[in-house]
Amino acid sequence: MVTTLKPKDSNPRIKDLYVGTQDGIAGLLSKESQHVFTYGTQVVAQLDQRMGVSLTMEVRAESYKSTPIFPVFQTSLPEGFLKDRIVDKFSKTMRMDDMALLAISGGNRVGRIRVSRDEEMTPDNVGAESLKEIMESEGSRNLFKDLCDKYLISSGISGVQPKVVLNAIDDLSDKNSVAEGTATSPSKISIGEKSTLRGKNLIIKIAGDDYPALSENEFHCLNIAKSAELDVPNFWISEDKKRLAIERFDIDHKTGRFLGFEDMVSLQGKVNNDKYEGSYENIAAAIKNNASPELIRLSLDEYFASVVISVALRNGDAHLKNFGLVYTDPTTNDCKISPTYDVVCTTVYIQRDQLALSLGKSKSWPDREKLIEFGKKICDVEQPAHVIDRVIDAAAQYKPEDDDSGIWRKMREQIEPALFMLRG
Repeated sequence: MVTTLKPKDSNPRIKDLYVGTQDGIAGLLSKESQHVFTYGTQVVAQLDQRMGVSLTMEVRAESYKSTPIFPVFQTSLPEGFLKDRIVDKFSKTMRMDDMALLAISGGNRVGRIRVSRDEEMTPDNVGAESLKEIMESEGSRNLFKDLCDKYLISSGISGVQPKVVLNAIDDLSDKNSVAEGTATSPSKISIGEKSTLRGKNLIIKIAGDDYPALSENEFHCLNIAKSAELDVPNFWISEDKKRLAIERFDIDHKTGRFLGFEDMVSLQGKVNNDKYEGSYENIAAAIKNNASPELIRLSLDEYFASVVISVALRNGDAHLKNFGLVYTDPTTNDCKISPTYDVVCTTVYIQRDQLALSLGKSKSWPDREKLIEFGKKICDVEQPAHVIDRVIDAAAQYKPEDDDSGIWRKMREQIEPALFMLRG
């Protein structure tokens, strides 16, 4: 019997990737003994800081070096469901590491940075989907699986929840459309009113087997956040309540250009595995250090409100990757906190869940007094008690028109004691 050995280089590692924006190539990311990023000669010659790939990596001649891949590239590395499917599909032909994941999904990652093995950086172009089909009941077809298979290599987005990124065309009739993100007839919520979503980018999420009704859970939480006057992306839920569609906020919808987006893992120089290590105080400090000066107060106000909403809704997954800053490019004065996203009532699934990060050196759910102190001393909020009361009112008054799955009743059982605690 003859044994054929597999050549050592049959699944070669990816050693070089081009990094750029819609304005062209910014530089080269290489994997040697370390990860090395070097800005292009022309970018350096012109000291064109607009081409900076991160708020923390200014344009310079000297290369940047890091043993783990640079935090800015980790912002949207696929995790969980997407990562598993990518590894399963491509591990036979390439060695799967962070460089490989970037090569596969970097052409349509969240934020303005694009990563490609091709210097031309040809954008992914797989057409657009019918929103009518996505938002209607699945029937016997596993629609999400089909979408995942189609958009697997163009969904550069982090998070363990199953999700894909895609373009959409609104082909729903006006008579079946209602305002997005409201509690009115959630079983009939659809994409859009009279305006078209042609060319718009959406994130489609579903609930995994471990967390039933998670999409509907997040839909209710986003509605409450919206009622509490937080900035949230546009969002919709399918007729069968299994799929949640969220409009991407890293796009300037007037110009169609992608915006810079960096989460707190990136801005604090951490790695994705550290997303549960840190404090809400450190996030406030990162906002003060990186947001545009004229937008720091607005960003801190919004940030404080998002922390309060997570406490009120018992969201124990508000970790470092669920807060970030958006901006046009590193030279503009529009850098501010991103809209609130990824808010769910986690104690429905994990009864004794707690804060994802520490607040006041503790991960226990804070009471009203502790939140007021955090708002005043850390976030410089002038009237934190008013913000807390606004969130309490929004959560207490929220009543979906129907709840066939029963998830809202379970959520309410967790939220009501939290509101009582926040009333003081």
